[in-house]
Amino acid sequence: MPKVVSFLSPGLFERSKAEIPPEWNLVFSEEHEEEEIIRASQDADFLIVPASNPPITAQVIQNIPSVRLLQVFGAGFDKIDIAAAKRTGLPVANTPGQNATTVAEFVIGAIVALQRKFLEGDREVKAGRHYEIEQKFIRMGLNEIRGTKIGLVGLGTIGRHVARLAVFMGAKVSYYDPYRPPKELEDELNVTYLPFVELLRSNEIISLHVPLSEETRQLISKAEIALMQPGTLLLNTARGDVLDQAALAEALESGHLGGAAVDNFSPDPPPLSHPLLNLSEAAQEKLIASPHIAGVTAASFARMLEEALQNIKRAMAGEEPKYVVNGIVLPRKRVSK
Repeated sequence: MPKVVSFLSPGLFERSKAEIPPEWNLVFSEEHEEEEIIRASQDADFLIVPASNPPITAQVIQNIPSVRLLQVFGAGFDKIDIAAAKRTGLPVANTPGQNATTVAEFVIGAIVALQRKFLEGDREVKAGRHYEIEQKFIRMGLNEIRGTKIGLVGLGTIGRHVARLAVFMGAKVSYYDPYRPPKELEDELNVTYLPFVELLRSNEIISLHVPLSEETRQLISKAEIALMQPGTLLLNTARGDVLDQAALAEALESGHLGGAAVDNFSPDPPPLSHPLLNLSEAAQEKLIASPHIAGVTAASFARMLEEALQNIKRAMAGEEPKYVVNGIVLPRKRVSK
């Protein structure tokens, strides 16, 4: 009977109505420390781990020789020591694209909320200043997506969904990606390629859609923010470390940026001393702070879990798992410790 250890909660399986084959020995664990993870994973054939937590370190990987496939629930895999897994011949697979439309919806919603100043309006109406804030917004003029120039950093699955929605709503969309897709896809999406610096300089909204790697860590820092037009809106639904969040706080305080939305902090969760949690009142109402739920809906969770379970079934049958991220295309042979 194959043993599958899940670091996802039993409640997620119940809500998603996941069908578990009766021949599986499915065990749940909530451990987050190295030694506890290793202990919980002893004699396991397969592990299911969330993209965000717990971290699967080299120490963990070296001490779970029985595991044949490390299956990530989600698209991100920056919490896993990919190099260590590759050295030991352990395939690591994720479930990309299952929450792409979910994240894209969040991005469009955040753009509308920032353009229409939902946070400020909500506060003022609840404080009894309905007429005053109504007149202020009428005088200053609020923006809409139609005709807005939106720049996407990254045109992967999520970036493409954002592009489709934004173009449908009348935006002028450009993008930068080091792996430029064929012109046919650009034409299909109705997007324009721009070099990175030009993209930052020429758009009213910048939205980040890149995985976290050594190349993308702190991709947007103080220098890059300075290139953006005054009043630019900056959205990050990628990993928190892609964006220098101290620099973001400074740009919100100075008024250089017109607003921002952040779905993932660095570190995550943020300590109370985090610069984005210590903004002035004026800067606070320009920031949408989200607890890493841009891709989190009941439906997206069900899709990701189903994809993860199907991948484990493939590996059990000796087939190549899909979406392997470290180049190990076949399940590892089980070794008892």
